[in-house]
Amino acid sequence: MGRIRRALAVALVPACLAACSTPAAPAEPSTTAKPATTVTSRTPTTTKPPPFTPPASPAKVDGACPFLGLGELQELLGTSEDLLATEQPADPAYVPHTEFQCRYEGKYVHPWLLDLWIFAAAGSYRPATAMKNYQADCSGPVTPVPGVGEGAYYCNRKDTDGKAMVITGKRSHGQNRLAIVYLLKHRAEVYTSLARMIADRL
Repeated sequence: MGRIRRALAVALVPACLAACSTPAAPAEPSTTAKPATTVTSRTPTTTKPPPFTPPASPAKVDGACPFLGLGELQELLGTSEDLLATEQPADPAYVPHTEFQCRYEGKYVHPWLLDLWIFAAAGSYRPATAMKNYQADCSGPVTPVPGVGEGAYYCNRKDTDGKAMVITGKRSHGQNRLAIVYLLKHRAEVYTSLARMIADRL
């Protein structure tokens, strides 16, 4: 159920536009189920993920996966399934080192859990403005998360089947940094915890 990704704000365009761009919503991840044999022939284990030390607002962003650990995601989602986090290849059409994507999947049961996108660029809209623009992708109410970054909220995504969006951002190290999580619908406390954890690390 992939869709064509709209242009991201961090893509370089003529210098006069670089300071007023907003990253567009990334492409919808595929949630095609794995073959049935994958689910039924393996028993989910409870292997403890390796120790995870989240970044404390790194001066340079090198990827999205370091912003959310597997163990803390397991605990947050209330699952004992082994999870995988895979940094996705950068799209050569966009400015290098400004947009990063990490995909989180279950090894046996859940072929897709969430995508975490991190945008870090000096020449783009301030996070509060970018987040307001992203409300166009919401279906139904937008629920703010108070006291997080320069703002944060969550909502159900428009034109998707059972998916939600959590977004937060702040100005950090001379960059406008934005974090967007696309995930299956969960409890409100999952959304607010994600927003708080990731905002502290931007």
